[in-house]
Amino acid sequence: MSCNGCRALRRGCSQSCILRPCLDWIDSPQAQINATLFVSKFFGRSDLMSFIAAVPEKNRPCNFPIPLSKRNK
Repeated sequence: MSCNGCRALRRGCSQSCILRPCLDWIDSPQAQINATLFVSKFFGRSDLMSFIAAVPEKNRPCNFPIPLSKRNK
């Protein structure tokens, strides 16, 4: 099943999707789509994907847990 980030960008999604972990902390599916569209308009779709892919997987910001107090603000 396609993640909301890939749906927003109208691209195929796989089990190894690099967007999915970056959006997991956002509760609402619509908010995930809005965040993806905002960032992709700022960086561009291909640059966004390249930017995330260029960082080693263990060092990607989306792999660091966000405290619950920050998630709900």
